[in-house]
This record gives sequence, C-alpha cells and structure tokens, in this order.
Amino acid sequence: MTGEDHVVAIWRNVRARLREEYGPTIYAGEIARLRVTETADGRVCVVCPNAFSRAWVEDNLGVRLRALWAAADDAVREIAVVTESEAARPVRAAALTSAGAAPVLEAAESLDGDVRMNGVSEPRETRFTFDTFMVGSANIMASTAAKAVANSSSPPFNPVFFHGDYGVGKTHLLTAIAHAVGLGQSKRKALYLTAEEFLNGFQSALRNRDVRPFKELVRDCDVLLIDDVHFLAGKQATEQEFLQTINALVAADKQVVLASCGAPSELQVADRRLRDILSGGFVCPLQGPDLDLRRKIIDCKIAQARTLCPTLDVPEMVRDFLAARVTSSARELEGVLNNIIVRTALMDRPVTIDSVEEALGELPVKSEKRVTVDDIQKAVAAYFDITVDDLHSKRRTKTVVRPRHIAMYLAKTLTTRSLPDIGRRFGGRDHSTVIHAVNKIADQLPSDGVLSDDVEALRRRLRD
Repeated sequence: MTGEDHVVAIWRNVRARLREEYGPTIYAGEIARLRVTETADGRVCVVCPNAFSRAWVEDNLGVRLRALWAAADDAVREIAVVTESEAARPVRAAALTSAGAAPVLEAAESLDGDVRMNGVSEPRETRFTFDTFMVGSANIMASTAAKAVANSSSPPFNPVFFHGDYGVGKTHLLTAIAHAVGLGQSKRKALYLTAEEFLNGFQSALRNRDVRPFKELVRDCDVLLIDDVHFLAGKQATEQEFLQTINALVAADKQVVLASCGAPSELQVADRRLRDILSGGFVCPLQGPDLDLRRKIIDCKIAQARTLCPTLDVPEMVRDFLAARVTSSARELEGVLNNIIVRTALMDRPVTIDSVEEALGELPVKSEKRVTVDDIQKAVAAYFDITVDDLHSKRRTKTVVRPRHIAMYLAKTLTTRSLPDIGRRFGGRDHSTVIHAVNKIADQLPSDGVLSDDVEALRRRLRD
C-alpha cells in the first residue's frame, strides 16, 4: 500500500467514526464533502471546499478529528485543515497546525532591546492559538469577538475587555489574537504585555527620566493587548499613563484588547475616566467550562501532549471521567492531566480509571455534583408528569417521545455513560437510537425556545 493509499484508508476509518458520533445530518452536510491529501513532507491536509467550511471544521471537528487520526495512525503527523485553493499552493504550516507552536510575532521581533529588559515582552505561550481554544456555551461570545478583532483591519469595537475567573481562557484569547495578527497578511503589529510588564516598563522609564521610548513602544503598534489589568488598579501614576495610552490608540483607530479578573465596574481605579473608557467598548465575560467544553479541552490537551509523549493513550472512558470530575477551569484540567501523564505514561503504566482515581486522590481537585442516568430519568419524568416506566417503554406518543429524547440528550451531556450503556438504561435500546435522540435535540435547541427552556430548567434541577 502506498503512502497516499494508507492516508486515504485512515481517512475512511476516521470519517466513519465522525459519522457515527455526529450523525447522518452533519455528516452529509459537512463531513462527506471533505477529502484528504498528503504533502511531500508527510503532513496530512484535510481539504475543505471553501473558507467557511474550513472554519466550521476547525471549530466543530478539529480536535476530535485529530484525536481519531492519532489513534489510527502510527506516524506522528501534522494535520492541517485547508481550503481547495490553499491545497493547490504551498501553505504556511505554522498557521495551520492545531497544537504546535506558532512563530514569534513580527511585531515582537522589533521590540527595543533596552525596553525589553525593563519588563516588556512578547507572549511566551505560543501554544495558545485559536486552533487550540476550545469553544462552548461558556465562551462562544468571547471567541467570536476575539476572531473578529484578529481578522478586522480596523477595530470593530474599542476597547475590548474580557473578564472572568482565573483559568477560563482570557490569556489564551489575548495570545491567540496576537498570533493571528502576526500571521495575517495585513502587516499589522501586535504587542502583548501583562499589566505587571506595563507597570515595570513605565516605572523603569520614570527612573531613567525618559518616558519617550516607553510611550513610543506601546503606542507604535496596531493592536495592544494587556493582560491582568486589575493589577494596575490603585497605582495612580501608572493608571494615568495607561489611560493616556488607551485614549491615544483609540483616537488613532488602533485596537486595544484588555483582560481582567473583574468587570470594569469592579476595578478599584482612582480615576473614574479610566473606568468609563473601559466600559465604553465591548465588555465580555467568560464563564467556567461545562461538561461538553471540558471534554473538548481534554481532547485538545491530550493531542498537544502527544507531541512530547507520542505513545500516550487515554481511553475515551477515562476522558469522560476526567471531564465529569475536574470542573473548575481549563488550567486545572491541564494540571491534572500533566500529573496523570507523569504517573502513568512516562512510567510505562497504562492510563486507566483506577490510575486516574489514584492520581486525583492525591490532588486538591474541585468536583461538581455527580448526576446519574437514574437522576435524569426521575427529573424528566416528574417535569413532564409521566413515569420512569414510560421512558423505558416502547410507547411512541408525542407526550413520551419528546421527554425520552430530552432525557437521552441530558444523559449524554451530563454523565460519562457510553451510548450503548445509555441505550440499555432506556429499555434496552440500541446506541444508534440514542445518537438519533441526541442529534435531534441538539439540532432543535437553537430554534425551539420552549425546548431550550425545558432543557435548561432540567439542568438547573439536576445540579441543585
């Protein structure tokens, strides 16, 4: 079998798994249109018909597709998602990789050496790109806004202010914007700073009695990104310089993107004008990840970890277990996964539920209330005024079928049970029946307000 035949054979297997997991509707509309090709250097390109399709594949299939490919292919390959037009010409690998490091920003390469030593620098986390930012209900608005900022030649809203607890993805988004700007064709310059670096750079300039180089540095960029803005609150002289910098950039039609633990209204700033300008752009919260998003994050982190540990094998059941158990943030998920890798894969031990539970027992991990299929069935039956036996039965009346589909959907999204196990708990049904129910509810949720309200009400009951 030739190399190309081998790649095509793997793609057939991966595509079959995607069809099983995502259902025939999504498969026919999006997945069936894709093809694969192999480049001379061994990179696999998943080719999409257009840019819209490429964006959809990356956002909805990217991590899962790469995980399935890694499980089916002994070779460690880069999987790039490209359009037909891009496939016809050489592509920039750094812009397409899902988990690899993007190149250092052109803007960062032009930083003044003296100012760099005074605490101003480019983003170090080159693995934080849009490719590795997993999107769910907790952060979809922030992700959409960040991509709009990165792709616009002029600010769509200014300033942009992301806020949320530690570990929800603020730094990831700011770094992703910086990299996307640096990799773009518009030749815009992006500068990423932490608030501490801004503070240290400004104070060093004051000590040197020459703030001109610092001002030129932070204002001579097209996109300024400052993380942990709350760190500047209460430092009056730095607040004043920060306010002047933002005003100067906004007036020059340059983009400002900020991140903080709290909203602008919660910052203890000395100058009310600073709070007003921070509130006057686009203020966007990020929430902690739900179960579905945590599972996406785990898949992404495992794909990244395979660049250092190619033999890493984390079974689906273990991934589901971790997503249900580790609930606070993506940062904690990554920390737990790192501990598990060291305790298992790097010590030639298999990654199993038992070994993971052993690791979790030694770590201070926050967990949410565990929801079972039985809990879901009882809650759904009470909510719709039917019995649990009705959910198990073969009855096909609308008053039973819709609640049954909702219960199966909740069982899939709120528990770690496999599709066959869920089917067995609903009167011995086949796993394909569960997939049909889950896809049907998922497809209807965006447009059916009554269904959305019912599902959300049941989620709240189950978590209280």
